[in-house]
Amino acid sequence: MTEWKPSDGIEATTELMDIITCDLSIAVLASAGAGKTELLAQKASYLFFTDKCVWPKRILSLTFKTEAQINIKERINRRCGHKATRFDSFTFHAFCKSIVDRFKNVLPENERPESNYDIVFRRQDANGKTNILMGDLLVLAIRILRAREDLKMMFSCSYAYVFVDEFQDTTNEQYELLQLLFQNSETKILTVGDINQSIMLWAGARKTVFTDFLNDFSAQNKFLVKNYRSSSEIQDVLAVVLQFVQNPISTFQEVSTIPDNCSLHAFSDEHQEASFIAHSINEAISSGINPSDISILTKQQASKNTEILRTELTRLGINNLDMTDLQDALKEPLGQLFSLFLKVLMRPSPQVMTELFKVNLALNKIEADDDKEEELTTHLLNFIAVKKELITTATTADDLLTYIQSFIHELGINKIKGRWKQYKSPDYFNHVWQALEVHLRNMCNQTNSLEDAAKLFSAENSVHLMNIHKCKGLEYHTVYFMGLEDQEFWNYAEQTFEDNCAIYVALSRAKNCICVTISKRREHRQNWRHDNRNSTFGAIKPVINLLKNKCKFSAVNHSN
Repeated sequence: MTEWKPSDGIEATTELMDIITCDLSIAVLASAGAGKTELLAQKASYLFFTDKCVWPKRILSLTFKTEAQINIKERINRRCGHKATRFDSFTFHAFCKSIVDRFKNVLPENERPESNYDIVFRRQDANGKTNILMGDLLVLAIRILRAREDLKMMFSCSYAYVFVDEFQDTTNEQYELLQLLFQNSETKILTVGDINQSIMLWAGARKTVFTDFLNDFSAQNKFLVKNYRSSSEIQDVLAVVLQFVQNPISTFQEVSTIPDNCSLHAFSDEHQEASFIAHSINEAISSGINPSDISILTKQQASKNTEILRTELTRLGINNLDMTDLQDALKEPLGQLFSLFLKVLMRPSPQVMTELFKVNLALNKIEADDDKEEELTTHLLNFIAVKKELITTATTADDLLTYIQSFIHELGINKIKGRWKQYKSPDYFNHVWQALEVHLRNMCNQTNSLEDAAKLFSAENSVHLMNIHKCKGLEYHTVYFMGLEDQEFWNYAEQTFEDNCAIYVALSRAKNCICVTISKRREHRQNWRHDNRNSTFGAIKPVINLLKNKCKFSAVNHSN
């Protein structure tokens, strides 16, 4: 067996090596910032270079979001070199689509999609033939696998190992897919997740998925708990919060040292809260912190909960973006291409140009130093030069969108669809494009120049605002967590575990500083049925007490 060691810069801790070298199915419970994605990359490297995953067998990676799927694949490419060709990275939906596309003839004719079906996102747009609902791809794949035992064997014989990231978000149907394909086979499954980040139960996540997996796949439980993201102070805080999430009624220890950068603030209303947060952020930016390294999180309704704050930030000249609906579109490959070309037009840099050339080479399946590289690069440079000459002070958002559309067609729409299969659905392509177009128009309306609009577009120079469920996987120097109130956690008594997980996720995004705020009154919480403008704290009181008494947050009451 070839001797293997982790990549340079990766600490070969006992817990990391125990997971990497284990040749059984494993459920890895990892804490925030522990390096879950890097674990998968190192495990793949180990399996390939030691021939544990012997040729021609492959590794299958299943994720929930396209962003995660691309991130894992890129890391595997860096860590595994040419062996990465035997690593198949899919989202669950893309994997199911590949099954449906190849084996749909297994289905009865009345249940079978047409060959050139489109994926749609609303039930009313689906007809089961030419338009297939995204969520139904999983159902169709399961029907196919139930009908054909030989297909199940084909997958288990092809894949020696399967990786599943963010396993705590697995639904009943996704878990059934794993059972159909790999239960009672020789395939080893590595699931990675954080039971304390189980914030998707409302979306159908299987609450007992880790316990079920341990039993159904004879898997071992292992832990990856060292936090590489946060300061030691915040690591101490998170350790205490973690104990609370796991058992909120137990007696547990408090932080070893009082954290200097963790605070809890109570305000009489949103205006007082907004003024404090905005001036605090202004001071942070003046001290050298990049605005994009600051996040403002809310449990829900980020747009409404931060409306007054955003007005105050804008008044102080602080760029800010509501990322709740924008996050996914910007992380899409189409969003990255959109953003890259916008930068090339408005504020080019060597780094941006290099990144764009790499994408162009990859789409044309040409390696660097290939004879065709110079010709391809020169052609793209000429295209960019022509478009840049068209940019004047009179250029409008419509003009920019036209130039970006022509760039997408210059790269080759079919090449883009070939590389990123989700864009074979016109509905999905248009869904992402529409979000990007609306965002660009908004940025052009908010700024005085196209260059400023381009800066804001990619959210690189802006404070990020979003709901908690959009922040998983992200990290910031400073996190402001707004609204620790009963009305924001309106169902806390019924979903205590899930809401405590959400609070843990919010706090664990911070590397250096956490600021939690409470407002005794929020004007937007009123409609014809309810008047919830005045906040209450009965249900959420245990969390407030936890932060004050066990985590030792400095508590300041600004409402007196």
